[in-house]
Amino acid sequence: MTIRRSLTPPIGLSTDAIHAMRRAEPRDETSARVVFRATRGTFDGWALNMSRGGLRAILEIRVDLGECFEIQVHDDDFRPGRVVWLQEEPDGMIVGVEYLDIRGTVPPAPDGSLQSP
Repeated sequence: MTIRRSLTPPIGLSTDAIHAMRRAEPRDETSARVVFRATRGTFDGWALNMSRGGLRAILEIRVDLGECFEIQVHDDDFRPGRVVWLQEEPDGMIVGVEYLDIRGTVPPAPDGSLQSP
């Protein structure tokens, strides 16, 4: 069974395309190892696509909507990121992550407190 949750509203950005899109940046397909680092540990994943503002990745661990990580793709520097949508699968999760250093601020957690990546 697949369960999908998101922090973004169901209505996306208007485009001239057939459907509305939530993303503001074009995505580039990729197959890259990605490392998610948090206080609870370091976890490996696989990036499916990336943009300047974030990425979509497959993880074998369970993460929470709004959870913050430091994320490394290839051997690049770690960047702060937050899970903005997730899709639970029987063998793991597919997650959408926005980079927090693009906006220059760390948004509040769903409970109103500040989260540090």
